[in-house]
Amino acid sequence: MSISIITYLQDAEFEDQVIEALISKGISEAKLEYRAISEQSLVNYLDALAISDVRRILILDCEIETVALKRALRKHPHLVTCDFKSDITVALDEIEALVNRSVRESDSEVPPRQTLKAQQNLFVVTGTTGAPGVTTLTMNLGFEISRLKRVELVDSHPHRRDLAFLLGAKRNSEQVRLSDQLLITNQFREAEQVIQLVDAGPIPDLAKAFSDRRESIKNYVNLLESAERIFFLMTPDNNHMFELEIILASLDAGRLRARATFLLNQMGNSSRERSIKKRFESRVGNYSSHCLPFDRDSLDRAKARYCALMDVAPRSRLRRSIVEVANAVVE
Repeated sequence: MSISIITYLQDAEFEDQVIEALISKGISEAKLEYRAISEQSLVNYLDALAISDVRRILILDCEIETVALKRALRKHPHLVTCDFKSDITVALDEIEALVNRSVRESDSEVPPRQTLKAQQNLFVVTGTTGAPGVTTLTMNLGFEISRLKRVELVDSHPHRRDLAFLLGAKRNSEQVRLSDQLLITNQFREAEQVIQLVDAGPIPDLAKAFSDRRESIKNYVNLLESAERIFFLMTPDNNHMFELEIILASLDAGRLRARATFLLNQMGNSSRERSIKKRFESRVGNYSSHCLPFDRDSLDRAKARYCALMDVAPRSRLRRSIVEVANAVVE
C-alpha cells in the first residue's frame, strides 16, 4: 500500500525515524509529499491541494488549534491526521495503530454519495441551531422578492410550520395565496419563472450529515445539494461561529455547490458584537454577506398585525437591509 506523507515536525531527525517506522510497519511505499516549515506554509499547501481520494497521512508534533488550519483540514476528508510526540519509542505503538487505521479505511471506504443536480430557482433559508429568525427572514425576504418575481414560500421547517401562521392562516394550511406574485405552500414543484424560497429550519451537523441515514437528515442534505442558493442566518454568538465554519468547509470542499449568502442577524453595537462581526466578515471572505440590525419593535408590530415589515415599518433599517438582500438575489 502506498501512502503520501505530509509533515509538520520541529525535529528533522524524528521525521526520518517516523517515515522509517511507517515502512517497517507495513506500508510498502511511504512517500514524503510535503514538509511544512511553518503552520502558514501547511495551510497554504492544504488550500492549494486538489481534493482527491489519495490516501495521505499528516504527521504533526503540535496541537491543531488555529481556525485557519482546522478549516484547511476539513477540505480533505481522506486525510488521516496524527499528533506524535518527538520520541520514536513512544510513537511506535501509535504508528502501528495508524497503519492499521489507514489499511482499514482504504479497504472499507464507503463510496461517495452522489451529489444531486442543482435545481434552478430553488433558494433555501437555514441557520444555526437555536438561532431565531429563519422563518421570519424567509417570509420577509419572500415578500421583497415578490415585488420583482413570482415567489412560492415552501414551509419545510422540520419542527414547526409557522410561515402561514405568521400571516394569520392555519398552521396546517396546505396552500395560502397572498397575491398573484406570492404563495405559501408545503409542497415542492418544478416551475419555470418561479422562485421557491424554502424555510428549512436549523442546520444539522454537516460534518456527519452527509453519511447520516436518517430520513429527515437525508432530506435536508438533499435539499441543500439541490439548492441554487443558500441563505445562512446566524446571530452574533461565539457558538454559532463554529457552525458557520462547518458550512463553510462543506462549501469550500465542493460538497455544496450552491451560491451562499451569509446573514449576521440581530446585530447591535456592543464591543462583543463588533468583535464577532469582524470575525464573521473575515471568515466569510469572498462569499456574499449582510448584517441585519436588531429591531424587535418593528418585528413585534408586524407579528401583531400578521404582516411583513414592508407593511408596518417600510423605512426601518431592518427592512432596508432585507431589501438589499432581495435585490442582490434578483439582479
